Amino acid sequence: MRVLTYSIATAAALAAVVWLAAPRAASACIHPPKGFIAPIDSGSQRGLIFFDNGRQELIIQPGYRVNTEKLERAEVTDDGIVKGLKSFAWLVPLPALPDSYAEAEATLFDDLQKFTAVGPRLPEDDNGERTLGPVIFDDSEGDSVEFFEVVKTGAYTIQPIKAQGELGGKELAAWLKDNEFGEVDERILRFYLLENYYWLAIKWKSEADLPADGSAKPLQISFKTPKPVYPLKINDKRGEFDLELWLITREAVDMTKSRRFGIATAEQYDEELFQKNRETGYVKLPESVRKLADPVEGLKDLRKGAVFCYRFLGKDLDAEEGFDLGLLQEDLYFEFEKNIAAKPKDEVKPDETRPEGEEPKTD
Repeated sequence: MRVLTYSIATAAALAAVVWLAAPRAASACIHPPKGFIAPIDSGSQRGLIFFDNGRQELIIQPGYRVNTEKLERAEVTDDGIVKGLKSFAWLVPLPALPDSYAEAEATLFDDLQKFTAVGPRLPEDDNGERTLGPVIFDDSEGDSVEFFEVVKTGAYTIQPIKAQGELGGKELAAWLKDNEFGEVDERILRFYLLENYYWLAIKWKSEADLPADGSAKPLQISFKTPKPVYPLKINDKRGEFDLELWLITREAVDMTKSRRFGIATAEQYDEELFQKNRETGYVKLPESVRKLADPVEGLKDLRKGAVFCYRFLGKDLDAEEGFDLGLLQEDLYFEFEKNIAAKPKDEVKPDETRPEGEEPKTD
């Protein structure tokens, strides 16, 4: 574990560095198109969760980094563009089948970073030398695999899949390998099979060649769930990475319990830091953020007044000396203080599917 000591005079600068999730390499999470010889590693992930009354809007932005060491110099331009790279594939496991998808604007995360800026809680001493504390940085019946209707939105093509049982898992793994999604570790596959999760096999395509380091436009995914969730375990043993995640909800989150997933708020990293706009009004959220929740019928109560806006950071996740995702017995989810979250009006089941013949909505 690394321990850093710093003066309050440098606190603001260090806080900005700590809370800017710089791209950090991770292997085998993002998969290149067939025939592309250089591996694509994951950069940092950024995500946003709206949650209320059993409805979640998950906005997730994958980052990537091309390992250019295996490419010839002529294959990478002077400004970092990789010739012939126009797409990649990635996986998102979820506890329920989504009912709508949309491509979101990348600026929303920049707006959120400003809205939830982190800085020193106390003003600087006259001599600027005040020292703060450390920053701790089986075979069974019903084996099957079901492929739902392919959905296209923006540059994304999404294949929702549900696998059950050992044979269904093997068929899913073979399909993923054959369709440029790489090999899924058997332990990870079994983890999500036992949790009865769905899989989103996602491909993103650009009209132009992509830069060696970059990110795709965020993808908005809407689904029902009894608690806010985020797909974290899927990254186990795929190399270290950073995660910056926001959660907007009407109820106060039990932040002591979220720490067991390797993420923390600014105050949990250092009690001398604070996050702006933790408690705020929905109408005060950045316009680019409200734009995502405004049309969602299931979030109408969230839009009525006061909300909590949490900013979490997972630093060096799955690094050699960082948080080990292999220790997780559950995927990332959030609990509310004293279990006072508003109960869904209707019972929400994690594996609830759409009525037969109804297709998901896209924007």
